[in-house]
Amino acid sequence: MRARRIYATNAPILEASPKAERTRAAILAAAEEQFARRGFVATRLEDVAAAVGLKRAALFYHFADKQRLYDAVIADAFGALAARLDEAFNAQVSVTERVERAVEVWVDTIVARPSLARLVLRHAAEAEEHASQGIFAGAERLLRKGWSLFEQGRASGELKPVHDNPFHAASAVLGATVFYVAGFSALLGSADFNPLTAEQVAAHKHNALRTVRLLLGIKPAKRRVSKAHRASKARRVSKARRAPKA
Repeated sequence: MRARRIYATNAPILEASPKAERTRAAILAAAEEQFARRGFVATRLEDVAAAVGLKRAALFYHFADKQRLYDAVIADAFGALAARLDEAFNAQVSVTERVERAVEVWVDTIVARPSLARLVLRHAAEAEEHASQGIFAGAERLLRKGWSLFEQGRASGELKPVHDNPFHAASAVLGATVFYVAGFSALLGSADFNPLTAEQVAAHKHNALRTVRLLLGIKPAKRRVSKAHRASKARRVSKARRAPKA
């Protein structure tokens, strides 16, 4: 493996050996858990370091400060989601199919990595700390793509939305999934319900799709009936007509 150099403000320049890469990945995983559980403000670098068996000072060989560690965690955590949403928005299919694929990507990714939902809630709760910073790099670009798709669908007649902007539909789906994964169980207490079982996730995804179809005015896809099915139905009707009446 070819080594690369890491440059960080106020930090030494290191050759990123395989061991250093593994250590960095471990730090990111530990920091993701801490930030998701406690938020940016309450998370201490000492706790992150202790989780991977390091001294606090050792973190600065990989990340210059807590803000840069947080930024790296967010980039690592949401990178795959951003890429999959990009792929859904750019697919060579109808507008409605692209919208529905994006909904499915969102639900599947958040469910597969629940810490994402908690990171979103923590980020929103600490909005003043992050000023106008989006939750992850590329969020604004994806927002523009979503808006463009919305306008394209309205122009083509594929979308007949309830509202003049896509934010209500986005809020209903994005917010519902974040709360479903990160907050719902806390309200249920000891109730016997696991929102992350395959059955319950499928039900949530079904409801998310129904919600976005309703708010964006997406008509249900017409069932395609094969020639064989039509012929079989015609034979049954004909046979029923020829049958003697009781």
